[in-house]
Amino acid sequence: MYNIQSILQMYSQFKQNPMALLGRRFNIPQGIQSPQDMVQYLLNSGQVSQDQVNQAMRMKNDPQIRNMFR
Repeated sequence: MYNIQSILQMYSQFKQNPMALLGRRFNIPQGIQSPQDMVQYLLNSGQVSQDQVNQAMRMKNDPQIRNMFR
């Protein structure tokens, strides 16, 4: 389980270098240029499900979560 401190640290690392952080969890080829292409690759390769993408999008748009990362 993550605590708020580790989540904020991961967010900071993600802002600095998104590919490095995502590369720890996912197999992402070097040539991917856009976030949309990355999501499509992860879906096509079976590394994430559509439900996981939908859940991430809901979290991204949640006002409480957005306020936490301002």
